[in-house]
Amino acid sequence: MDLFILVLTNVLASFYQEFFASVISAFLFMYLYMIAKKNGGFRNAFHVFGRFFKSNKEFRYVFYLAFYTAMILYRTLLCRSLWNNPLSDVMGTWGLYDDAGNLSTQIIENLLLFVPFTYLVFWAKEKGKDQDLKYSEIVIQSFSYSFIFSLSIELLQLLLKVGTFQLSDLFFNTLGGMIGGMLYMLCGKRRIRKASEQTETASENNEN
Repeated sequence: MDLFILVLTNVLASFYQEFFASVISAFLFMYLYMIAKKNGGFRNAFHVFGRFFKSNKEFRYVFYLAFYTAMILYRTLLCRSLWNNPLSDVMGTWGLYDDAGNLSTQIIENLLLFVPFTYLVFWAKEKGKDQDLKYSEIVIQSFSYSFIFSLSIELLQLLLKVGTFQLSDLFFNTLGGMIGGMLYMLCGKRRIRKASEQTETASENNEN
């Protein structure tokens, strides 16, 4: 009887753990399947994807964002082990050393994880065009994007009992997201300045 209960528990735990990852994978496969049917097979579907990816900037930007978002979700939610008590360490880790005095890179990882995320969000919103960047808007939006996304992950970890709900994760994820927004603003202003210089140079050449 004990063996039966143990096997049943392990089977149900495995099913629960992989369920959401399997649903997402199945959905994406069926979407690809529909495109393949419409375009005469998977080979033609991949050919269409490659052509569209090469010619459309907005498509590429959204793809990069979707790819990195999926990486975050798989790392933080979809491939995590079950926890008996997701509220066992609500405050989390705030320094480079844990309670036992061991060096921990958790806060650095949480910070760096969200830097590319907000950068890619703003990049995808460009739709292939340079936009007028305002410091206050970048700060507010980067905070909102990273905070809401990180909070959603933490709440899902709590609800699904995968990982632990930690306020330190929320703080450093949000901080990393804001750093990503600042990097985007700096790179964006540089692109705009470079484009303006090229336009001025082209105008001067035409006048001459």
